[in-house]
Amino acid sequence: MLDVGAAIASLFIVLKTKIYVLIRIEFLVALVTVMFLATFIMDIYRFRSRSSTLSAIMEIVDGMSNQILVYLLGAMQSACSENPLFAFWGILLVSFHRSLGYLSRHSIMDDSERPSLMVLPDVIKFIAAGAMLNLDMGIFTNPHWWFLVILQLRSTYRYLARNRALKSLWHGRSSEFLPEYLRRMTEGDHDDRRNEFNHFQRYLVYGEYKGKLKIKKPQYVLHLDMSHHPDSLITLDKIWNSSGPLLSSSSRSSTYKDFSLAFALSRLLRCRLEDVPLHPGSISRTRNLIISQIIGDQHAEAARAAGRSFRILELELAFTIDYYFTFYPMVFWRGLLSLSLILIQSMATIPVIVWLVVSVCSSYDNEKGRITRLRVGGFDVGVVTTWVFLILMVFKEVWEMVTYLLSNWTRLLLVCKYVQSQCWRTATASTSLIEHLISSFFASKISDTWHGRIDQYEFLQSCTYKPTVWKLAHIITLGVAPDILNGRKPGAAIRIPECVKPAILQGLRRQGLTRQPLRRDIPTLRNPPNNNRFVRYQWACIELPTCSQVILVWHIATSLCEVKLAKDRNIDLRDPSFLGSIWSYLGRKLGRSSSFLVDDSIHVRGQLRTNYRTASSLSRYCAYLLVFRSKFLPDGFLTPKLVLDKTIKHACEALKDCDSTLTRYETLMATARNVAQDSESGKLNMNIVQQGAMLAMELIDEEDEQNRWEILAGVWVDLLVHIAPSWNAEAHVWDLQSGGEFITLIWVLLWHCGIEKSSLWHEDDNASGNNSPQALQQNGTETRQTNNVTGDEQVINEDGIEISEEPEQLTERAQRASKTN
Repeated sequence: MLDVGAAIASLFIVLKTKIYVLIRIEFLVALVTVMFLATFIMDIYRFRSRSSTLSAIMEIVDGMSNQILVYLLGAMQSACSENPLFAFWGILLVSFHRSLGYLSRHSIMDDSERPSLMVLPDVIKFIAAGAMLNLDMGIFTNPHWWFLVILQLRSTYRYLARNRALKSLWHGRSSEFLPEYLRRMTEGDHDDRRNEFNHFQRYLVYGEYKGKLKIKKPQYVLHLDMSHHPDSLITLDKIWNSSGPLLSSSSRSSTYKDFSLAFALSRLLRCRLEDVPLHPGSISRTRNLIISQIIGDQHAEAARAAGRSFRILELELAFTIDYYFTFYPMVFWRGLLSLSLILIQSMATIPVIVWLVVSVCSSYDNEKGRITRLRVGGFDVGVVTTWVFLILMVFKEVWEMVTYLLSNWTRLLLVCKYVQSQCWRTATASTSLIEHLISSFFASKISDTWHGRIDQYEFLQSCTYKPTVWKLAHIITLGVAPDILNGRKPGAAIRIPECVKPAILQGLRRQGLTRQPLRRDIPTLRNPPNNNRFVRYQWACIELPTCSQVILVWHIATSLCEVKLAKDRNIDLRDPSFLGSIWSYLGRKLGRSSSFLVDDSIHVRGQLRTNYRTASSLSRYCAYLLVFRSKFLPDGFLTPKLVLDKTIKHACEALKDCDSTLTRYETLMATARNVAQDSESGKLNMNIVQQGAMLAMELIDEEDEQNRWEILAGVWVDLLVHIAPSWNAEAHVWDLQSGGEFITLIWVLLWHCGIEKSSLWHEDDNASGNNSPQALQQNGTETRQTNNVTGDEQVINEDGIEISEEPEQLTERAQRASKTN
């Protein structure tokens, strides 16, 4: 009979033998190395991707690999005398682990105590790895010591570079003096209102780190003194008015100038994110700059201008993300000089690694008869692992150098140095070579500036969703797995359709942006000669009390109109089979199938295709914001959830027997015809599902196909522009860690124009007449809280979403709004 106790005891005895200890260590070394390499490569894409899965994987891998590394250091320490390779592996693993977050592990947002706490574990690991080193050789002839010294110096430099970046006028202290600098710039040209780049457009780009901050009397304000280095300061007008061939006549001159404009605007944005108020005059000047250089004239071609406009905004957002969440400010705290120091460190590390590998392999060969070896197919696993380490470490250093060299910061600094250094622009022998070098940096890239994706949510397809498996996983994992609520099934993120950006730009032009807050209007519905559109559909835009209700009503109507479009083209609207669902999912992931219900490449052409894609994508995106990113909405923090929960309940009741898209459509359209009422007060007394169906019925009955989708596309563009202004800058800051939302680009542009509210959601604020930027900034939180209370009362009073006014009051309110508008 088998003795279980003896079997287990013998198993533990076998596992303690030298060969099994070696197998275990070498397996874990290989595993943790693969984890380190994958995390190292993914680090550059962390803030260029919308994938929350990527960030979650990196956090999990980092935590697991750290625990494995600690175990390995202990295991190799106890067995170090058995194998001289262990000391080498240990110190390389510590080095690799230190480099995992070479971009994102340290950031300028860390508080003053956190960096030292982050460096301490690395120091402890270095000491543990150093304890395994061979001390028989002299210090100057021992590659282990040289490698350990280089690693310690690099860690120390990172810590010191962060402190220098915090004290730099170009980085950490930029927001201290920038508002006063802009005020002085504005006062210097108080009467100039021209939009071209004249000598008064002196927005700071680079070079002020050589100056000094002084207190100027009698105002006692901060003053940037550049008297000792007057030519070092690079401003926007110097770059745009440069006579150098690279910036005046080259085919990429606009690209170089856009980099400087984006960075100058990102510095203004940092003032907002750090709660530093700007002078009203500087806001007015920046508005003129935005309108002239980004938005363009009302009658200018939107399709061509949109590409450049959003490229500038994406660059601005990328610079902001890099500043707050990456190591770039520390790499470039002194411009190209500090970049050179980083590159020298990497270049010095590579030969020491090669020396170390050769030395270790030589020592290993001299111990052939004394140490335990593991061979597979005639190859010594230890030697192969060591040379693989060499290749990976060299790759790591080269990859890190390439990442820094091809970053947006290097490109910006090259342009600034081109303007700053007279010899670069006058030495004819080297001018062509230098310009070609700069052009090559702009032509090469290893990642996109911005992810360019928007998430989607379809209410009618998700309202009956029951995430039973996710709820069970949430309970089993004690909250580690996310808790997904009923009716909240996220759709797949899509690339922003090409037609969306020109439509948004045209929507911004329709608003004018010369006053704030945004006026209480939907310009699309007022386009002549269709003024009756506003009278017909204003109840769904103006009369609904909260932004959440407006989004859901128009989203449901858009979804029903989309089904109508598919039905008219004889598209199969039955739910796909299990295999069909898998095939459709794989097609979307591989980019081979459309995420839209109607395949626009086959069934829809021309302007109808443009309007359909614009309306559908923005409808689902705004619904996604409501469900998963409600902090971006102008409603309160509680209102969107209350509205959504009640609407899901109504939808489940109305669609409980529907098993396909077609039956959902027929059921809701039948509901709309059964409850059809002519008066606006009657429509406002319906629940949101009924209101959405009623709006869809009006669009289908009153408009032809072309006009219907023209209205939907225009309304969604106008609604997104009205949703974007927000007082909640903190929400945008923290969302930048995952790449940022598309709405953040619009929010940034509107903030530069001094617009932080929309009268569509803040009617009382618009009537008060206090529209100064300072009043908006100071009273934003207070007004928002007041509006939230009112909105919540309206939402809660009846069945969670209906408004609390009587029909007579609603009729009077509608008549007043009609006269006002």
